[in-house]
Amino acid sequence: MGQFPGFEADCKVCLLHAQVSIKEFCSDIRYIFLFYVIGDISTTVFALENELGYEANFIISGFLDNYGYYSLVVTKLLFLCLCFLDYLYLKKRGHPSTWNITRHSISVLGILVVTNNLLVIGGAGSPLDKLLCIL
Repeated sequence: MGQFPGFEADCKVCLLHAQVSIKEFCSDIRYIFLFYVIGDISTTVFALENELGYEANFIISGFLDNYGYYSLVVTKLLFLCLCFLDYLYLKKRGHPSTWNITRHSISVLGILVVTNNLLVIGGAGSPLDKLLCIL
């Protein structure tokens, strides 16, 4: 028990008390990493370097203007840290189905972002921009 006897009961999420595995987390986020991180960064940098498109997200665009391409990597790493905290929280609370919905949703979002970027690179334009023009 130690010096603070009530601490364990109040501990909501921490690595010591959660039954988590870094290996399992890395396996769970492999598609997030492939599409949302690597795919998005590589297609975005390619499109911007070759002047085939622009960054539509005004927040990321501001980071790119001020800090360059490293800001994309830092932003994605921060996002992965948030995913890990979400993983810890949901595993500790016993909500594996919520974690599965979260990670699959982000993976699908990554696929959509990479597809959009590839369409812009290919000259077809952004389906998202076309959709927003209709609305």
